Amino acid sequence: MPWTVTLKESVIGDLRWFGKKQGRLLLNEAKKRLSAAPLAETRQMNTLRPNPVAQRELRLFGKYRALFNVEQDIEIVTIVLVGETRG
Repeated sequence: MPWTVTLKESVIGDLRWFGKKQGRLLLNEAKKRLSAAPLAETRQMNTLRPNPVAQRELRLFGKYRALFNVEQDIEIVTIVLVGETRG
């Protein structure tokens, strides 16, 4: 059974910054990967050190990141931040 993926309200603003096409592409790819197996440990999906923002990180297309929290008991994934890595 696929996991339910939800977004924090601030994520919509994050995605708008990328533009319509790129924002939709990032959102669709994140939903696809997170609904299948959000707890998998791969090169693209890692558990972060304890911090107040999020529990886990998903790497998208090499330079984009989606930070998310997982609630295992009710099978819900909440995306809290989407951004581009620089530097």
